Amino acid sequence: MGTPIAPVKVNMGDKIKDQFVVKKKLGEGACGQVFLVELLQGKGRAAMKVEPLMKNKEDEILKMEVYVLKKLQNSRHVCRLLGSGKTDTYTYLVMSLLGKEIGDVRRRLKDRKISAPSTVRIFIQLVKALQDMHEAGFVHRDVKPSNMALGVKNEQVVYIFDFGLSRQIMLPDASGKLKLREPRTKSMFRGTVRYCSLNVHQHKEQGRHDDLYGALYAMIETVTSTLPWKGKPKKETAALKEKTSDKELCKNCPKSFVEIASTLRKLTYKDTPPYTSFMEKLKSDLPKGVKMTDPFEWNLNKTPMDENNNGNKSDREDAERGGGADTVNEVDESVITEDRGDTTSSSKNAEDYAPEDTLDNI
Repeated sequence: MGTPIAPVKVNMGDKIKDQFVVKKKLGEGACGQVFLVELLQGKGRAAMKVEPLMKNKEDEILKMEVYVLKKLQNSRHVCRLLGSGKTDTYTYLVMSLLGKEIGDVRRRLKDRKISAPSTVRIFIQLVKALQDMHEAGFVHRDVKPSNMALGVKNEQVVYIFDFGLSRQIMLPDASGKLKLREPRTKSMFRGTVRYCSLNVHQHKEQGRHDDLYGALYAMIETVTSTLPWKGKPKKETAALKEKTSDKELCKNCPKSFVEIASTLRKLTYKDTPPYTSFMEKLKSDLPKGVKMTDPFEWNLNKTPMDENNNGNKSDREDAERGGGADTVNEVDESVITEDRGDTTSSSKNAEDYAPEDTLDNI
């Protein structure tokens, strides 16, 4: 994951640029740490994500997250960017706090499932969130339940986060209009094995439809508690994604899921997904009288949740062999999830792959 220039030293009570004061550590992953901070001017708390400066600048991913967040501040479905900067040993990002991750909520409910109406409402918001991101010119490339969370104050709003693996696929032309970049002929694996599309397994350039595949797979797991390839090794997962029919994949799901899966199968890198159509299909599956603003079942009459679910692995642990499921503990950064060994071995032939983006060459 790269070699830091020096260890990161953040102490409780440290002041960050006279704007924030560090209160406590919230989490740690392979690429950095997350702290709870208080705003010095005005009231409020926020999350500060810290990444050490690396000897190889291409190993630093937080700057990409800052870059993407700045471009997405008009979206309702991303954190507010409250501050960012660099010290002698680390870069940092301060963002608004989020509530529980979608995967964490699911695991704590009965049968480890979220109801179909609630899943549909979450899915609608995910489609809108990804539309916002794509129209800003980026693909996420790691859409999964542990990168989706509910709001703290408004618990009906769904957020996407963790943009460290994002790629800018739209660049301005001479007139300033965003134009789709030409796809690379071969790309290194980026994402999480369980939720990525078959295209990612095949080392194809990820497009907008691939993010929607991640959302679809995540929502299938949310409403059914499983996926056909759950727990399978990488090669077997790829084979199952290729041969599993849309109807079989979406068994016991709302009918719109099959229609979305069928449409995604036909899309290519250059196609703009039919976001509005997807959202309309999903809305048609909502029971009469259910509104987007209604409380979710776990907030309505406080549906019991298993708060002592220590015996069950978190979404990150059992999908990535890594850290906990706390919302702000998303710094285990992904790439290299279940295919950690495969990624290492493929790096021996790095010349076979087109170069990955850094902010310096965008």
